Amino acid sequence: MLSDLFKNLNSSLEDILKGAEAGEGTIRDNMEDLRDILEDEILKSKSTDEEKKELLKRLRTFCNTETNIMLVGATGCGKSSTINALFACGEEEEVPSEDDLASETVKKPGFIEVARVGSKADPETKDIERYKIGNLVLWDTPGLGDGTEIDEHHKEGIRELLRDKDADGNALIDLVLVILDGSSRDLGTSYKILNEVIIPELHGENERILVALNQADVAMKTGRHWDYEKNEPDETLIHFLNEKVASIKARIKEDSNLDIEPVYYCAGYKEESGDVVYPYNLSKLLYYIMNAVPAHKRVAVMEGINTNSENYEHNDDEEDYNEEIKGSFYDSFDYISDSVDTGAEIGSAILGIPGAIVGALLGGVVGCVRSILDDIF
Repeated sequence: MLSDLFKNLNSSLEDILKGAEAGEGTIRDNMEDLRDILEDEILKSKSTDEEKKELLKRLRTFCNTETNIMLVGATGCGKSSTINALFACGEEEEVPSEDDLASETVKKPGFIEVARVGSKADPETKDIERYKIGNLVLWDTPGLGDGTEIDEHHKEGIRELLRDKDADGNALIDLVLVILDGSSRDLGTSYKILNEVIIPELHGENERILVALNQADVAMKTGRHWDYEKNEPDETLIHFLNEKVASIKARIKEDSNLDIEPVYYCAGYKEESGDVVYPYNLSKLLYYIMNAVPAHKRVAVMEGINTNSENYEHNDDEEDYNEEIKGSFYDSFDYISDSVDTGAEIGSAILGIPGAIVGALLGGVVGCVRSILDDIF
């Protein structure tokens, strides 16, 4: 399979990507490098102007495909902390000076913090907020459960977004991530939003729903059964969490006849004392997200992930989620290339551009991204 070919690539990008070494830059940087080089190849080709225009259109479609993820949950469930743990925030990029475009570039924030975590007394979001990280778009919806009137207002906003279409007439939202509060016994608000809003608006496309139970570390209130040194639950808490997940699954099945497999995790946080609780099962959550979005949209998810490797160190031992995440990413290239076998065929399948150089460029980029992912996961 093509994904196996990519996994074994050891190409240096010294000659291919403007002198950059393998593993340098971000995933987004390398996808942009690929776009720039292929664009240049198209413009230098002997194709007619009409052919060039069509090839450039295909290239931009390939490179600009967005993935839209909506996060929904009750107030205090941890949507903002989940966003900050999973996705890139506060990155800097070089941009031309506003005073003189010909002057040297300067470092400016390329992305503000994706979401700020508010206090429990002050809900962090009042209206749906949109955050764009490369080709990944996150929709952070307001916390529900603060009152009937305001909840109805927020529900209508969620309905409208779920009805939105993209430029091709397809549903805008690729995935709805419903976050439950693991420290709460009352999950009625979350079940209501699922049954009254999300499921009816998806019209049977229920594979676009993912349910996740946050704050696993305090699921038994006192936190006594969380091993802070190892950053993992003890056997008692694991049993409790598994029972809670089974109960949630059964409740959803009873209410809507849907088979949804929830995942429990901890987004991580910093206590007032300064002590840090690192994320737990974040790799598992990311793996579930990767598998829930269409294969050709997984590149956008990986473009937007938080690259702090500490966030992905602690997981249950059911699977090697870090390897599974990388496998899901490589599989997206199998999808895009329609199972062709060689570099030249890859270029032809995606863009209609003949020649081995296209395959070498694409292979080099994926080899570089492979090195980046190995550092993160």
